[in-house]
Amino acid sequence: MSDETVSADVRDFLIECIDSVAQLEALLLLRATPQQSWDMPGVASRLFISEGQAAQILSGLVACELVVTDGMTFRFHGRDAAQQQLVERVALSYSQYLVPVTKLIHDKSAGIRKFANAFKFRKDE
Repeated sequence: MSDETVSADVRDFLIECIDSVAQLEALLLLRATPQQSWDMPGVASRLFISEGQAAQILSGLVACELVVTDGMTFRFHGRDAAQQQLVERVALSYSQYLVPVTKLIHDKSAGIRKFANAFKFRKDE
């Protein structure tokens, strides 16, 4: 399977809003339980990540207007119906095309690291 199995709108969403597979998993967890408010320890425990990682992940989802918070708890709430439908397509793509979706996310992260490393000064240079 290749990236072509993932629709352009889903691919664009993943590139724009999702920085890690754990972040996608957090989004899908909250999406699956839209009426439930999750605290940071609950998300961390459910995803087997640290609370610090959960804080960073949830902050990113809030910034993309996918999750709302009262400062203590978080729940899924897309900014509009179109975004909520897009998240549904993301969930379907992830369930059907696990490898291409995770590859997109990992390739994005690798590209960011490579770009950042280009600006590092090294002692031996």
